[in-house]
Amino acid sequence: MGLFLLILVGYFFIFTGSVFGKSYLFEVPVWEKGCLSLSFSILLDSVSMIFVGTVLLISGSVATYCKWYMAEELYYNRFMKLVWLFVMSMMLMILVPNLVMLLIGWDGLGLTSFLLVAYYQNNKSLSAAMLTALTNRIGDVFVLFSVSIFLSEGSWLIYTYHPVQTWVNLGFVVVFAGMTKSAQMPFCAWLPAAMAAPTPVSSLVHSSTLVTAGVYLVLRSFYIVSSDPFAMQMLMFLSLFTLVLAGSSAVFAFDLKKVIALSTLSQLSLMMFSISIFLPFVSFFHLVTHAVFKALLFLGAGGLIHMNQSIQDVRSLSSLWQKLPVSMGAMSVAIVSLSGAPFMSGFFSKDLIIELSMMDSSVTYGCYLLELLGLTFTSFYSARIVFSVMLGSNYTNNNILRAHEHWYMQAPFLSLGMGAVLLGSVLSSKVEVFSLLVVLESWEMLMIFLIPFVGLSLWWKLLSSLASNPWLLVKTSGFFMSMWFMESLTSHPVKTSFFKGSGVVFQTLDQGWLELLGPQGVYVGLAKISYANEIIQKNYFTYQLVMWGLVMSGALVLTIFM
Repeated sequence: MGLFLLILVGYFFIFTGSVFGKSYLFEVPVWEKGCLSLSFSILLDSVSMIFVGTVLLISGSVATYCKWYMAEELYYNRFMKLVWLFVMSMMLMILVPNLVMLLIGWDGLGLTSFLLVAYYQNNKSLSAAMLTALTNRIGDVFVLFSVSIFLSEGSWLIYTYHPVQTWVNLGFVVVFAGMTKSAQMPFCAWLPAAMAAPTPVSSLVHSSTLVTAGVYLVLRSFYIVSSDPFAMQMLMFLSLFTLVLAGSSAVFAFDLKKVIALSTLSQLSLMMFSISIFLPFVSFFHLVTHAVFKALLFLGAGGLIHMNQSIQDVRSLSSLWQKLPVSMGAMSVAIVSLSGAPFMSGFFSKDLIIELSMMDSSVTYGCYLLELLGLTFTSFYSARIVFSVMLGSNYTNNNILRAHEHWYMQAPFLSLGMGAVLLGSVLSSKVEVFSLLVVLESWEMLMIFLIPFVGLSLWWKLLSSLASNPWLLVKTSGFFMSMWFMESLTSHPVKTSFFKGSGVVFQTLDQGWLELLGPQGVYVGLAKISYANEIIQKNYFTYQLVMWGLVMSGALVLTIFM
């Protein structure tokens, strides 16, 4: 009952925030020293209320889902405490505009995400958790740089704040801090690796909250970021590169959760791209709609994985419509919204970004083509999931005609499915900044309309090519499945350098000078002393006889000659 009320409160905050036209800043002084002061601040406006409602909606749905998915876990209570601690950290990050106090929520997200990813306590989970934590620590360092820059500003407020002075590197630092949390290039390797976490964690943490925290920080600090043209150009280039990289890698991935994670990465890149072309509110619109339907997609995928002996390979999943009709229906709603089908939530936000980017004269034709190419891949891997997992026949042993889908599984599908269908239209009609006039030429509208069909035709073309030449998949899959070797180029060199550095330290210090001057040196010295003492003790009587013989001989000689 409590979780149901939490879902209703989430929808209440979303709809209240959509008509909320004022901003309130509450401050409580914490510390004052000279000209510096520190206070605990809470910012209430339409953006924060809508995002808080989205987090409450998704967390309530995921917590209800966990009652079925994690019911057999021995440490279920510990797991749920970590989930609620993560939600509290996310709330602090959303509501607190103070840069110093924001660090509590920012660090809390990194700590709890590390513990949730490492929940299963195996080598894969631990390595993924370490990669996630270390990458997020880089973002923490950039936030600390921002704090040091703000020392001369006279205020710690960063959300919707116009700086008094123009700081050259502040926008660059904030952008890089957001890129680490949102897994943009070159920090894109940790998000697919974090899929080692339980599926409810992936639904809450890695689709709608943690990964969007970076986007939220950048768009709320838009006045600071937009004053740095170099940071905006860099953000545009890296976001488009990540968009194409993630989409093309999702086409060739076989792990279902990794496909959805790469889909999340491509949509995050689209949000960052919209910020780089000075559309922060449109980016937030897509952030909210994407969070709802992507959480729904993860929960549907978790249900079919749980019902199929934890199999995640799409080649081993087929014809699941008859086995899991409710889960497949929820996944279908999420996939249709992800593809931007008309009248779904994703249509109102995703197409708005495409149309406004085409109206922007600062965006070159090369950027248009990269954006359309990356979005075409969305329809490509969406069609692959539908025709392979739901409708296909992959010659697998499916001995169950119909599985029981618990109420704790179906209730989150209903709560999130309503948002995936209705949220976009409601927000676009209620929030003024989401209702923008778009004027495009006919050929531009035709290009946008043909994006899903181009993706479907590419998928069909790839199937026919693989049927005639199966070696094509072998030759190209390695490049795309490794995310264009970005995993090797970004995460592996850092880990390798740490391992090599620790090996050098181990050989030179632990096995070198410290051993020579410490216990090993003492051992060798005592061994030499002991050996000498042993020799002396062993030959003691021989030395005594020789000495006494010499003494007696000398005395005898003296007696004879005297």
